[in-house]
Amino acid sequence: MIGIDTVVVSRIAEAVKDEAFLRRVFTARERAYCDGRARPCESYAGLFCAKEATVKALKCGFLHGIAPTDIEITHDTEGAPVLVMHGKAAELLAGRTAEVSISHDGDRAVAAVLITSDK
Repeated sequence: MIGIDTVVVSRIAEAVKDEAFLRRVFTARERAYCDGRARPCESYAGLFCAKEATVKALKCGFLHGIAPTDIEITHDTEGAPVLVMHGKAAELLAGRTAEVSISHDGDRAVAAVLITSDK
């Protein structure tokens, strides 16, 4: 399954001014990553897109008991994004693998997630 999402970075820049939004959507590790970047709002927007693309690829949305923080985006040693699933998201992914790609261009961020079966 494939999930894709895009967002206007300036929209997320406004949203991340709200501490409640940050706590609801991003893990502490994600927040530390974004806050340490040269353009934090672009990073937050990219991670937001990746979470949305993930629930689309899982074909469930955030309506089936998955919290945004159940989907965590970390980075490998080369800086590539890596999906780490927790809670209900991990249950739904069981037996499959997920790959994510994130990109930014101007005031847009986009992410694509591909979920494949290990069977």
